[in-house]
Amino acid sequence: MSDSTWLTSEFHNPLAVGQYVNNCSNDRPANVCYQEFDVPAVFPIELKQYLPNIAYSFDKESPLRCVVLVALRDIKQGEELFSNYYTIVS
Repeated sequence: MSDSTWLTSEFHNPLAVGQYVNNCSNDRPANVCYQEFDVPAVFPIELKQYLPNIAYSFDKESPLRCVVLVALRDIKQGEELFSNYYTIVS
């Protein structure tokens, strides 16, 4: 058995679409890629609650860095997302 409770049709975190990305193959090329991203200070406060805060330090202020998905081409509604799990564009 596996836990499939996270796999729902409703988004609990609108920024966590990565859980719906599958690994590409020869038959199904990547249509998204991962890219490192420095979250700007003007990022909407209502969305900050969804970002992981793994670089927090109470004595040093530093930009929040995360990984985002970038479309490699136009994505159609309902189209499955594929990426190469081993590639991060810096």
